[in-house]
Amino acid sequence: MNITCPSCGFGRTVNEAKLPPKAVMATCPKCQHRFKFRELPGQPAGANVPQHEPAGPAQPAAPADAPLPRHERPAQTTQVQPAETPARPAAEDPAPHQRQAPREDDLWKELEALNDDGEEAHGAGAEDQPQASLPLWERATSGYPLAFAKTFMQVLANPKGFFSAMPVGHGIMKPLLFFLVVIQAVALSQSIWQLLGIMPPSLLTEGLGHTAQAALALILYPLEVSVFLFMDTAINHFFLRLFKADTKGFEGTFRAEAYSAAPMLLMVIPYIGMPLAMIGATVYKFLGLRHVHGASNKQVLAVLVLPMLLALAVAIVLTLVTGRA
Repeated sequence: MNITCPSCGFGRTVNEAKLPPKAVMATCPKCQHRFKFRELPGQPAGANVPQHEPAGPAQPAAPADAPLPRHERPAQTTQVQPAETPARPAAEDPAPHQRQAPREDDLWKELEALNDDGEEAHGAGAEDQPQASLPLWERATSGYPLAFAKTFMQVLANPKGFFSAMPVGHGIMKPLLFFLVVIQAVALSQSIWQLLGIMPPSLLTEGLGHTAQAALALILYPLEVSVFLFMDTAINHFFLRLFKADTKGFEGTFRAEAYSAAPMLLMVIPYIGMPLAMIGATVYKFLGLRHVHGASNKQVLAVLVLPMLLALAVAIVLTLVTGRA
């Protein structure tokens, strides 16, 4: 069953058998619009009647006060008083309405707790509620090296909790600086390896001396990787919007990609560091986009795979065209 908000178009596919039997209302987590997502013929009318009927029969209990004028047995007065106490719960009949409202308000959280296979993830809702704070790197006013190290370890050790708590509305400068620190450390290590002759120079600095190669690596490498970061974020965010998986805007996508670059620090290791960093960055980017935007696994896989397939198709076409020429 596909439940889609009529106001903003945000939707989710769930197993109808897992929904509460009397639930018909939901509140969109993106725009907070409250809407009716299905019709239950016969149930709303039948469900409301018994809720109002107990208030009626509770009043005929008043004739039970007839024995009160008889003062023959004072013990009866003690029995009449307990008879009046059941009448009070009848006056508290609005409680069922109050209990249904939270179910309707929290229904979308129950829908988010259902994965694509229709199974419930019991711990997801509880984890998402208390966590909503900026990373330590963005909250720090001093001790930036320690704040960076703690944030870096938090990303690697608990990516789900880290990205699920990621707020937006604070800009992209701090996430960009986090990304640049990682990339600058990689650039510095590559410069050292080039000076020692362990790694070959890049194509841009191949004809220069070792000192010039190392100096340009500190400048050119962070610059070109930063340009790639913005381009990759724009492409992924386009596909997120295409699949209606964008809930935190471009800033949310940028934050997910910037902090998911933490595994790229493995590139300080010569030769084997590059493939390990690429695999790690891809895995963490998947987790970042999934938990920042609350998207499904299928949506994020499509967002990551489709650009690769398109790029491959363009490369094949260009190869064929240039080969014929």
